[in-house]
Amino acid sequence: MDKTVDVGGINMRYTRECSTDSPLAILVFLHGWEGSSRSWEANLAEFRNVFDCISLDMPGFGVSDEPKNVWGVAEYAQFIREFAQVLNLQKIVLVGKSFGGRVAMFYACKWPDTLSKLILVAAAGIERKSFATQLRIALAKTGKAVFSLLGQNATESLRGLFYKTTNIKKDKSDYKWEVKKLVTNTNLSGTAENITTPTLVVWGTDDKVLPLNIGKELSRKIKGSTFLEIQGGHNAHQESSKDFNALITEYLSRN
Repeated sequence: MDKTVDVGGINMRYTRECSTDSPLAILVFLHGWEGSSRSWEANLAEFRNVFDCISLDMPGFGVSDEPKNVWGVAEYAQFIREFAQVLNLQKIVLVGKSFGGRVAMFYACKWPDTLSKLILVAAAGIERKSFATQLRIALAKTGKAVFSLLGQNATESLRGLFYKTTNIKKDKSDYKWEVKKLVTNTNLSGTAENITTPTLVVWGTDDKVLPLNIGKELSRKIKGSTFLEIQGGHNAHQESSKDFNALITEYLSRN
């Protein structure tokens, strides 16, 4: 069931589903870049029979309000902490996918005492930019400087052509575009190495966005973490939802 809550002046949509009087844990789900609270529907349909499940539209995504300023990973993690406090959640299992994984890792380092477990699903944050990506970023910065010298109409036309020819994907939302630039320049390798919460890292075997070797490297950085593979790509939790649901339930039931 959809709910809304005001957290620090931001109106946020979330769902909370639980079909048992004795849930094993409270799971808070953080979606990926193109996602929302709806991204976990295939998972919550089963998880709610065992767990108390909370899935949210992070600020600036889904139908939740955009923050007045551009947020980075730290601000999103702080928001999740405040959200948990508003709902009076004591101990939670944080489940973060891709962009949500970035936020979850930062959260785990900042407030480990509030977590019982951490689950990272194709989590972004330690990947290294390829030379091609670095070149596109440099071209984008150059283009921005050139555009600033032109009039508004010429700027808009040339900007569209520029993004097309350089193969740079620009989000329709200016806010999300600025957030993407900020968070993708934040490397969390050091953060991962300082995580003390028991952690499960789950990765799709055919992930083309963040290849499997990145997941294995992330797991090595997080001391004592468990690494599991499932069939699928970057959205393997949806593509192989039955397998994903089973392994998450088994992991949380035995630990």
